[in-house]
Amino acid sequence: MDETRSGNQGDSESDSRFSKARDFVNDKYGAASGAVRDAYNQAREKVEDVDFGGAADQIRSYVRSNPGKALLISIGAGFVLGLVLRRSDADEDEGEE
Repeated sequence: MDETRSGNQGDSESDSRFSKARDFVNDKYGAASGAVRDAYNQAREKVEDVDFGGAADQIRSYVRSNPGKALLISIGAGFVLGLVLRRSDADEDEGEE
């Protein structure tokens, strides 16, 4: 009889631990979900506030006034982008072998 009681106590103790763990995870999930939602909303508002037409006009003006710098910047950006893409292709090829 004592074994049955201690077994039931063990079950209720593990249920209690499980409930506490579940509550903890739910709290953390809720907090993380809220933080992500807030960050998403802030980012969306910033993107909505950007005047892309104005930014394009500024870029066009800079390129016209500094064509050499603009060309070097675009070459450098293309080189870096090429390196990144080549590395990701190499990583995919290694994964297939």
